Amino acid sequence: MNQLFNSFGRKVSLYIILFLNFTAIAQDSYVVTLSEEDPDLVTVEARLRLEDSLLRMSNFGPIPGNWAKYIHNLKVTTTEGATIAVKFEDSAKWKLPESLKGNQLNLSYTLKVEHEKTKWPGGIDGVAFVRPWGVMLSGRSLFVMNGYDKEKIKVRFNIPENWKLSAPWKKTGSSMHTYEVPNLIELQETLLFAGTHREVDIPSGDFNLKFILGGEGIIAQEALYVERAKSVLEYYIELMGGNPVPRPGSELSTAMVLINQGEQIDGEVIGNHLSMFLDPNADMQNQVIGWFMFAHEFFHLWNGKTLRFSDTTTDWFKEGVSNYYTLKAMNQTGIVNEEITKMVLNNLFYQRYRNDPGYGSMAPAEAASGFDKDNHWGLIYGGGLFAGICIDMEIRKNSDNELSLDDMMRALYNEYGGSEKTIDQDRLIELISEFSKTDFTPFFDKHILGSEIIPLEKYTHYAGMEVSYENDKLEFRPAGDISEKEKRIWRGFLGEN
Repeated sequence: MNQLFNSFGRKVSLYIILFLNFTAIAQDSYVVTLSEEDPDLVTVEARLRLEDSLLRMSNFGPIPGNWAKYIHNLKVTTTEGATIAVKFEDSAKWKLPESLKGNQLNLSYTLKVEHEKTKWPGGIDGVAFVRPWGVMLSGRSLFVMNGYDKEKIKVRFNIPENWKLSAPWKKTGSSMHTYEVPNLIELQETLLFAGTHREVDIPSGDFNLKFILGGEGIIAQEALYVERAKSVLEYYIELMGGNPVPRPGSELSTAMVLINQGEQIDGEVIGNHLSMFLDPNADMQNQVIGWFMFAHEFFHLWNGKTLRFSDTTTDWFKEGVSNYYTLKAMNQTGIVNEEITKMVLNNLFYQRYRNDPGYGSMAPAEAASGFDKDNHWGLIYGGGLFAGICIDMEIRKNSDNELSLDDMMRALYNEYGGSEKTIDQDRLIELISEFSKTDFTPFFDKHILGSEIIPLEKYTHYAGMEVSYENDKLEFRPAGDISEKEKRIWRGFLGEN
């Protein structure tokens, strides 16, 4: 009997060892090497276990078919060193022999960072570029992958001695620049910066906002950028009731904001991260636009990542209400004042709303159909903002300013944060009606699901403000004697929690 148990135990131990060895082997890994002498040349070596017979690049981005154009000298070998023939296919894919599925292979290639020679929709900020102070790489542009279900991918970087590396992943192992990436989505939807830039961490519990600053003019204003970012972060946390919370299986512990010096203001979001170009010597208007871009995209970690929506019919809320809270955050943190807020509401939002090709004929809920928001920016971002103001004012008026849209946002955070559930239009109508103590279905039918113009003037009156549209300009002016309640509502309109 003892011999039987000993034999069984040895077999179990052998199976465990084999399983652990297979798991270790099956973990995909990359080694990325950057050079100070040739910063536009990045070499990559990888070990991949094939789920299928294709090597591929990301299908995310404005022109995903372009990623492979910058990959050179791609070579695939067996673990014994034998070269494997690779055939390039359309859409950034390389075909391997079917018989290799399940095998582990070695992969090497060079990425040439000359993406700025191509005009990219939305600009170069979310693609890849070289500057005197370093190299920015998106995961989309860098990694050749296989399969879709890989987890715990190991990535190690070799960088010049006087450089630093900024990455959002968790470090692992003894090497200073070795990381474990949760899955292939996180591998692609990331930003990386290597160079002599400045990195500043702004922690909040288990969440970390990582600021990456590049260029002498930007670094000279480091204290200002960090102070403002910290203030905006604190405002959003207080507003929502906590840090951004990812859905199960997703990672949201670090958000990176890359601010590089440039002559034009631009920005792009990749995953949970934001890449921006700012001119530190720009005039006030352009500085405000830059900070608005940051605060808007940053709020999407809550309204877009923590709160996820079922389809594009709710983009008016995801984008427009985010604009409303962006203005509130900028007001409460001192980036803008009341007068500048009024100017932004007219110059940026009302003008875009009024001149949108769908103004008065298209429902905001339909304006983002097909994920084509840019064609109706005014309806979604401007009209959605004005709808958010109306909702907030109605809630404040009917609760004697004891409740507001802030409370509804916290309710959404508590119900949907960290879950797989998504928010649809019906749930928004239900919650808005509940918090406002008013049936908001007619409002939705006319102004969100319908194409009637949003009656902003009716709702700002609750805050003691008259709205006029003379000469196609949105203007605010006090409506005579303003009561204490109206003053409190106006302060709430400006972001007072």
